[in-house]
Amino acid sequence: MPQSRWLLPLAILLVAAGTAALGWRLVPSAPAARASIGGPNERDGMVLVPGGTFRMGNDFSDRPDQRPAHDVALDPFWMDAREVTNRQFARFVEATGHVTAAERRGWSEVFDPRRRGWARCAGATWRHPGGPDTTLDNRDDYPVVHVSWHDATAYAQWAGKRLPTEAEWERAARAGLRDADYPWGPDERPDGRYEANYFQGWYPDEDLAVDGFDGLAPVGSYLPNRFGLFDVSGNVAEWCADRHAAEYYAVSPPWNPAGPDEGPARVCRGGSWLSAENAGADHKVSARGHHAPETSRQDLGFRCARSDRD
Repeated sequence: MPQSRWLLPLAILLVAAGTAALGWRLVPSAPAARASIGGPNERDGMVLVPGGTFRMGNDFSDRPDQRPAHDVALDPFWMDAREVTNRQFARFVEATGHVTAAERRGWSEVFDPRRRGWARCAGATWRHPGGPDTTLDNRDDYPVVHVSWHDATAYAQWAGKRLPTEAEWERAARAGLRDADYPWGPDERPDGRYEANYFQGWYPDEDLAVDGFDGLAPVGSYLPNRFGLFDVSGNVAEWCADRHAAEYYAVSPPWNPAGPDEGPARVCRGGSWLSAENAGADHKVSARGHHAPETSRQDLGFRCARSDRD
């Protein structure tokens, strides 16, 4: 019949209109990648994070270094939309001849399930992320790992950027959300969907990989937050510029804080593919990590920032 040609499209339109009116939306059953961000707030792979005041920290955390929650005001700044990849780091090494801390030492830390924790692994470097028998084949778009704070700083300077301050990192990760534990909102799994690459199961015994990845994921494997940043929760922990002090939030200046003047460790943020609810939930936006700046691990990478005042 002639009208059969338009009955199916009409039915589809009616269903779409009805679901929109009811506030329903289709939920992907697997991680959904977005190839690019686009729009006026993106430039050279960076997104503009608007200046303003936000609430940093978490008064309800069982970790003292996340308290007290306090208001912080920041100038606008640019932040890498994605974590620095193996491809990008390789260009830096080719251009500068940089040798990482792990390569100079001859070892780096790799997660060993048999030992239920971290172990020194001879030959583990950014070129061999799982140990000497592993390579970067088909991993150009994975985040670079086994880079120390010094390595990350050197890359940032070469790129005409810098590492973000801890306050900038949390501002970018929260993306304007208040009282939210995650970059996407208050719930770990909105609508039952995984929004990041982290550890499912009882750490450290078995990663069930319900989120779609057992180990690292390519950058941008999940949708970005409201500011356009990918993977600020999970995948790899990210170095920040600041030194770490457990009591810093009590004395932090209210405008563009840059961390304490002294301290042996540097801050890292965002948790990683090894973050789990039973082991600190470091993939929450308020969670603070720290390592000695010479540290290199299989779950530790970075992204860069830049601002007009630099």
